[in-house]
Amino acid sequence: MKIATFVACCAAMLAAAPLHAQSRAGSADVAKEAAVPKSGVRFVICSPTNAQLPSPLYYKSGKEFKAVSISGRVPSHRIRPEGGKVEFWDEDPTEAAAAGKDKEKGGKKKMPEPILSISVPGGGGKMLCIVVPGKEVSQTQTYFLKESDFPKKGMHIINFSSYPLKMITSEKGDFSDPSEKTIGVFRRDEGISDNNTWSYVSDETGKSVAFALMYKDKEAKEFKRLKASMFSISGRQAQINMVVKDAARNTPKLLSIQLVEDK
Repeated sequence: MKIATFVACCAAMLAAAPLHAQSRAGSADVAKEAAVPKSGVRFVICSPTNAQLPSPLYYKSGKEFKAVSISGRVPSHRIRPEGGKVEFWDEDPTEAAAAGKDKEKGGKKKMPEPILSISVPGGGGKMLCIVVPGKEVSQTQTYFLKESDFPKKGMHIINFSSYPLKMITSEKGDFSDPSEKTIGVFRRDEGISDNNTWSYVSDETGKSVAFALMYKDKEAKEFKRLKASMFSISGRQAQINMVVKDAARNTPKLLSIQLVEDK
């Protein structure tokens, strides 16, 4: 199918549904969450296989341990790294030690080892850590981005897949004014870069833009449709859409998160 013909079809079938999904309700198990620091890392899960992390998790903050829930769509509260890393336990280490678990010789109570340790790059600031759980917690992968690179009042795409993408937008909504951008494939040694990302930023809160997001198979000569609809600019949050490979279906898959301001 020719691109012009495809775009015309997309215009005819556009729906007013947003590109992002709705956020999930938080868990009651994170009652120990406290006021968040002004800088540090927020964590969000991006799972092509729907794998998850234990919830809640516990991390060290000063002399105490606090609970955090890391899920998809909405990032966790902000955590300040200690010693250049954030360590997580699947139960409160203080309570585990108090219960007498893993006692050392002589009756001294030993603190349990963390189930996950994440090294944080850079010297500070506000960062988002995209967490990709594996079959085992030890197989978890992480990707970091600076929140300042994905401004509020914007729609953003990160291509984590091996499929070249093409984003076509239309401010008029009928694709008589198409704007096209090719989004390159992800390479681990390159990381998140201008080559594999796309952004649309506007100060016009509520502005609606038609779009057609397409991908290309290795053997295909033309791009295929991944999603076609409308997105609206929010004045409160950035919409970050991650394209990953769905190994079960051997096609790309779209996962979305909402990057809101700190509470």
